[in-house]
Amino acid sequence: MIELVLALLSGAAGGIIIALMPRASRRLRNIIALTFVVLGAVFAWRVAGMALNGQVVGISWEIGGLPWSLQPDPLGAVFGLIASTLWLFATVYSFGYMAKEHKQGTYYTFLLLAFSVTLGVAFSGNLAALYLFYELLTLATYPLVIHRRDEEAVKAGRKYILYSLSGAGAILIATVVTYAWAGRLDFAGGPLLASVGLRRGAGWLLALFIAGFGVKAAIMPLHRWLPAAMVAPTPVSALLHAVAVVYSGVFGILRVVYSVFGHELVRQLSLGRFLPWVAAFTILVGVIVATRQDVLKRRLAYHTISQLSYILLGAFTLHPLGLAGAVLHMFSYSILKVSLFFAAGIIARQTGKLKVSEMGGVGWSLPLTMAAFGAASLGMIGMLPLSTFWSKYHLMRGSAAGGIWPFALVLIVSGLINAFCFLPTVIAAFTGERGQQVLEKGGGVGLMLAPTALLAALSVLIGLWPGMLWPSVESVVRSFF
Repeated sequence: MIELVLALLSGAAGGIIIALMPRASRRLRNIIALTFVVLGAVFAWRVAGMALNGQVVGISWEIGGLPWSLQPDPLGAVFGLIASTLWLFATVYSFGYMAKEHKQGTYYTFLLLAFSVTLGVAFSGNLAALYLFYELLTLATYPLVIHRRDEEAVKAGRKYILYSLSGAGAILIATVVTYAWAGRLDFAGGPLLASVGLRRGAGWLLALFIAGFGVKAAIMPLHRWLPAAMVAPTPVSALLHAVAVVYSGVFGILRVVYSVFGHELVRQLSLGRFLPWVAAFTILVGVIVATRQDVLKRRLAYHTISQLSYILLGAFTLHPLGLAGAVLHMFSYSILKVSLFFAAGIIARQTGKLKVSEMGGVGWSLPLTMAAFGAASLGMIGMLPLSTFWSKYHLMRGSAAGGIWPFALVLIVSGLINAFCFLPTVIAAFTGERGQQVLEKGGGVGLMLAPTALLAALSVLIGLWPGMLWPSVESVVRSFF
């Protein structure tokens, strides 16, 4: 239990210390941030390891007659592993990216607070705790979205708050109804509504949950806040798109499908048969719109919308193979998308180029950065030896085994469109006019380049040795099937 408490409090403690030391030097602030993120990650890895091995680690309490619980299961452990690991990379990257930025104290305060809140989402043991941390995540990340404080950032933050709170309102209503029907909120002990069975209004309840969590999961047409949020600093954009906010939405939907309703009940609902089509639509439209964006970060934003629905499609197959593919993609996609955003940040910081149409010759000035970007691009297509090959393979198997084989074709087509989305940029970067100098030395760029390259290398390692993730995937699948 102590590891769980320390995992949740480490980030918050570090954030509070930084907030109380406004005059601290940049070096001291960085040391404090790194120390508490490392501590949080170590404790989170420890908690996740115990949960994946079947040990019960939890805290329960009651306020006003309402039960609250923190008790990670295998699905929560996977999310906690992803969040804590990638937060460590993003923190190191921030040391280089934010070195000359203003309001660094505010930035690191909320970066660390958001870390703790994200782990709270992952390790929630019932719907009440999940809702609480889900709401707190909006509040913790809002200052990061509007970090620049200019008109564009404030407008984006307003849209982010409006969408997020609207979704949270739908979740709150659905949670109250669930408690009234089931008489409990804990995820342990099987799906909450399994004893209730198929009853009038169950489809509408599922729709409320999907719409509520679907805002942060960027399901179309609930996605419009996400491209606008690209005004945030690059490390924040990476966390928004691959770790904290969007994965909280995806995680919430997985929770609803498998911990609230259960795959058997969802299969009986008409909406359950419609949900894979929603995911497929978002996959294709998201990547098509992405190819039309000239600003690189906006292209990555719309691409995020598409890739998140790969995970949802796997979950909506309601088949063990589909769920396995979804969990694998949670690992694989997050690593590669963070690498892509990190590379985009280096390009913007070192060359001032923000648009895809300006990338000609960038590879000569930033060879290692564009090599990492190219590797991650191949991963988004789903090619070996990158890790996403295996997740897409299991997603296609799950679609076929679940009796919805046309969705396997959707994955193939989206992979081809991904090639058009990314490969021309990589080719142009190494075929355009050669730059005058290599821009990957000095100025803190090493602190940005190292996490970028390591994440791309990690994806290759997982692609060559997918078995390193399989025990975690099997633990999640066994817990629900």
